[in-house]
Amino acid sequence: MREKNQLAIESYEGLLQGVVHLLERARTASARSVNAIMTSTYWEIGRRIVEYEQKGERRAAYGQAFLARLAADLAGRFGRGFSERNLGKMRLF
Repeated sequence: MREKNQLAIESYEGLLQGVVHLLERARTASARSVNAIMTSTYWEIGRRIVEYEQKGERRAAYGQAFLARLAADLAGRFGRGFSERNLGKMRLF
């Protein structure tokens, strides 16, 4: 009887380890996917900022202060992560 109990415990431990491994792999894959999507999104945000600044010209006009307004609007809607500084970094990206 003791052998059956030991096998059941080992079997359960194997089940648990397998499920834990699956969940850890899924979390890792999800994090990679989210990171890739956010990176491409930030790149596109930067591209659109540059396009807006330049208005079809090779260079942007000096002294436009729209980043502060955009930062405030985005932060109000989406929360942290859209400071003027971060938007400037996206623009350089």
